[in-house]
Amino acid sequence: MKKWIRRGRKTLIDDRWLKFHADTCELPNGQLIEPFYVLEEKEWAHIVAIDDDGRILLTRQYRYPADRFSSEFPCGCVESEETPLQAAKRELQEETGFVAKDWIPIGSMHANPARQTNQMHCFLARNLSQQSAQNLDESEEIEFGFSTREELQAQIKDGYFTQALHIACYYLALSYLEEKPTANPTR
Repeated sequence: MKKWIRRGRKTLIDDRWLKFHADTCELPNGQLIEPFYVLEEKEWAHIVAIDDDGRILLTRQYRYPADRFSSEFPCGCVESEETPLQAAKRELQEETGFVAKDWIPIGSMHANPARQTNQMHCFLARNLSQQSAQNLDESEEIEFGFSTREELQAQIKDGYFTQALHIACYYLALSYLEEKPTANPTR
């Protein structure tokens, strides 16, 4: 297999949220694809935060593109001056007021490598304590609370917890906890 070659690029959108390009690509067989759309977004950080009783911290908010209220993990964009871990710590505190003593990176994955350039970075956060009130962005209205594993798995099955990357992050966390329940965290 050989890589495609970009022969041209026209940027259609370039703002604080994303960059959207229409590329001209040459395939290994010489065929040109024009346009081939590429979406650049910031990296994302998702947090599976678990309290001392084994309950999982979830957020709930309205998601305009899907026109639904979504149950999900605390999450957000990695800003240019941040590492994914720094973004995860910031997002957890902003969205819930909680901080975690122990942080474990449990995996990174592409959101949709067929069109998007960014990755999602998943973290397991333990030894939680509530340190502050929420500090939400102007476009956010977020509720939060705790669920058991059984309750979360029922939400996934019933179509209430539907974000694919959040579900993947949850199963990465479960796998990690089964393999290394007492591993040393990053602080």
